[in-house]
Amino acid sequence: MKQEQVQEHFARQADNYEKLMVKLIPQYLEQHQIIHDLLPDEGKRCRVLDLGCGNGILSEVVLQKLPHSHIVGFDLTENMLKAFAKKLSRYSGKFALQQGDFRTDSIGKGYDIIIAGLTLHHLTWQEREDFYQVVYSALNYGGLFLARDIIIDEDQAVRQEQYAHWKAFMKAQGEDPELWYAKHIEKDHPMTITDHFAWLRSAGFVKVACHWRFFNFAITTAEKV
Repeated sequence: MKQEQVQEHFARQADNYEKLMVKLIPQYLEQHQIIHDLLPDEGKRCRVLDLGCGNGILSEVVLQKLPHSHIVGFDLTENMLKAFAKKLSRYSGKFALQQGDFRTDSIGKGYDIIIAGLTLHHLTWQEREDFYQVVYSALNYGGLFLARDIIIDEDQAVRQEQYAHWKAFMKAQGEDPELWYAKHIEKDHPMTITDHFAWLRSAGFVKVACHWRFFNFAITTAEKV
């Protein structure tokens, strides 16, 4: 899918993003507690980048645990950034918004935490491998890269089984699984955990880990030491 189509796709979803994700992503809300627990200790002041920030749901998780932090919400669409500003209005002064395409536009530097929630799968494999070097450079030493993303299993049979479970989940939520699977195949480039970790290490990250995996989704971290 061309980038213009991706932008239009998410612009249409902005107003209903969170409700839709609950119906499309298994254990979507439960994942937020895992992400919360993976963040640094409460009270720490961090400069945070929320890549593909959407309506700000992960930024809200960050500010709930790290209220002294400042977040840059980075997203492709203006509508999503407006939804972010509305959702996090009570945190005025603790965030800034940047519209752009992180494949081509600068994401800045000097971050203590970079979060990417269900956004990196829009990159091709080569783009992602290259982008991990950008992420590494943008982090301070001691920084954390936390990603929630679509993954595919290394084994083709397991991969198909996981997709079948995902489709069954969406159907149970009242969604059309074949419609959403077709959109996924058209515009997404999910990676394996093996490739994900290999590209992170190649970029310079030393400590990488998978903290949660369910069907074709995973939460991982990488540290710059």
